[in-house]
Amino acid sequence: MDPFLKRKQSRSKLTDVMIFRNRWWQHLIFWGVAFTILLNIFRSSGSLEKIDVIYTLIFAVPLAAVVYLNLYIGIPRLLRTERYLFFALAFLMLIAVGAFFLYQLFDSWIDLILPGYYFISYYSVPVLMLYTGSFLVLSTLLKLSRSWFLLLRVERMTAGQRLQSLQSQINPHFLLNSLQTIYALSLEKSERTPEVILQLSEVLKYNLYDTDQSAIKLEKELGMISDYVDMYRHRVDPALTEIKLEVKGDPDELNIAPMLLIPFIENAFKHGLRGNPGHAFIHIGMGIVDGKLKFEVRNSYGTNEEVDLEETQGIGIDNTRQRLELLYPGMHKLEIEDLSATFSVKLNLELK
Repeated sequence: MDPFLKRKQSRSKLTDVMIFRNRWWQHLIFWGVAFTILLNIFRSSGSLEKIDVIYTLIFAVPLAAVVYLNLYIGIPRLLRTERYLFFALAFLMLIAVGAFFLYQLFDSWIDLILPGYYFISYYSVPVLMLYTGSFLVLSTLLKLSRSWFLLLRVERMTAGQRLQSLQSQINPHFLLNSLQTIYALSLEKSERTPEVILQLSEVLKYNLYDTDQSAIKLEKELGMISDYVDMYRHRVDPALTEIKLEVKGDPDELNIAPMLLIPFIENAFKHGLRGNPGHAFIHIGMGIVDGKLKFEVRNSYGTNEEVDLEETQGIGIDNTRQRLELLYPGMHKLEIEDLSATFSVKLNLELK
């Protein structure tokens, strides 16, 4: 099959998957069902009137506001950081404020917004608190149930992923090339031989003993990445390949999930050094400011590479997306850009 056609088909598959998993569809379905239920509650007669639709739309806007404040601030910032008391207080405050806002909206403010409709407040504040509370509880349960499902899925795959980590991140081909590099250095009686052996042992030690923890020191993760990159530096011709690793800022006491960044780096080495008749490059940059990590990796993308996009964005990157969503909800932003000659990944991550 023509490589361009294969890549086009792979892009189509990825697009279909992204549409299927798009959260916008989930939110549209939720609010579509909610609007239908509210519309049937509020309609003034047996037949549906325009005024019923307008009333329901106005009523739903404050409900949506409190729901999304809880989903994108309350749950990520308070519940997931185990500040349960603050979350409970914020939750109750959202219920009360949302109910009071709805009461005031239909009791007095609505006449200023839509003076010709003469809407009135049918419910008291306690009844409106039942509405806001019901929407908050339901949306919270849906959010947590999705996270629990992902957690169960990740836990079920953990044992297989640990084995897969040695195969995909530090695969046998990488180990073979590393041993060949060490052998060549030993024949030359190079002073770098002990350093390369030590780097290889540190990378293997990290994969064997540290990846079963939920979080490790960021400094340790960066050290493993540095060793990983240096191992590749010994295997390429510096005149034809440019490899840069730049770290700015102090990791201090910050923690990060182990092996979270390495799939992106491994992907860059796997595909960035392939199919480039001229100069190849891999640039890795990390900046740490106020507990936030800005990570970026860019690599050349050979025109005659026979690896299609589906393989490029394979299970390693897909699993990393899921881990980010589970471990850092509302605390990360991931951007992946695939151009004809370059491939780049940008990740902004708020560390705990």
